[in-house]
Amino acid sequence: MKAAVWTGINKIEIREVPTPCPGPGEVLVKVRSAGVCRTDLEVVSGKFKYGRPPHILGHEIAGEVAQLGEGVTHRRLGERVVIETSIGCGQCPECKRGDRHLCGRMEEIGTAPHQGGYAQYVKAPEENLVPVPDNVSFDEAGILESVVCPIGGLMRLGVRFGETVLVYGVGPAGIGFIQGAKAMGAGKVIAVARNQERLQRAGKMGADRLICSKTEDVFEAVMEYTGGRGADLVCEAAGSGATTRSAFDCVKRAGRVILYGLPPEEQSREFSSLDIIMKQLEVYGVLGNPHVWEPLLGLVSQGRIRLGEMVDAVMPLDRLPEAFKLMGDPVKKPMKIVVHPWED
Repeated sequence: MKAAVWTGINKIEIREVPTPCPGPGEVLVKVRSAGVCRTDLEVVSGKFKYGRPPHILGHEIAGEVAQLGEGVTHRRLGERVVIETSIGCGQCPECKRGDRHLCGRMEEIGTAPHQGGYAQYVKAPEENLVPVPDNVSFDEAGILESVVCPIGGLMRLGVRFGETVLVYGVGPAGIGFIQGAKAMGAGKVIAVARNQERLQRAGKMGADRLICSKTEDVFEAVMEYTGGRGADLVCEAAGSGATTRSAFDCVKRAGRVILYGLPPEEQSREFSSLDIIMKQLEVYGVLGNPHVWEPLLGLVSQGRIRLGEMVDAVMPLDRLPEAFKLMGDPVKKPMKIVVHPWED
């Protein structure tokens, strides 16, 4: 099969490699669409140490069931599926209650030893496959993982009807928070970012108030918009010390803060615990969640989460290096790119 193999810093090679063979309880999936994730860009560029080459990356994967391993009973050949990529040990309390993403020995498809979706085929445990509704495209399903974490966090914690939700960052995760909050009954959603073009896009995806942090004082703008109270729920998806500090400034007393963006290590503690104590805040960390995929696909199927509008470019697998280059462009970087392994 054809695969894009990460071979070193900023090096991707298109190679012919053996097609994986599914073992007991595993399924071989013919990859129809693979989302290009910024995390993989960070890995390829050496900025994020997560595995080592040579390896096939890619953890946003949708396709068709091509082969069933021994003992597989709940999947059928040709079935349209998306792959939830976290693999737990199966024995710890977290795995036994269904939270394999919190397993202390959790591994992930796309990270060694598990080959990923930048290939024509990938194998996965049967339990990691989620059926895709007929009216949801492979490209929509292929980028589902990029909004699973933010929308999964909102599903776990809840959005109370009519609340004001403040979102920092308007990349895929930020857009996920915006759309998810709206779908769950938020009254108003405020989006904060530096990029004016992306802010305008956030407005089209449901944000009611757009704040450009380059030209406006974020705290003053939020307080004016909320009548001096602050936001009921703040979602930090930008991943910087400055936006994290601002999140704690702009949340109301007894409000809630979701931390999702990963700031540089030297900025990771740039907020005061006094904020949490004196404002009586609830603070949550958000990670992936295997329980979210099926209901989230339902929202996509109903048109309440619009993933198709997040896809800016579709490329054959051979152009994956170009896709990474585009994702790294600070000006032109697209929201999402998907690659099609079976197209030239």
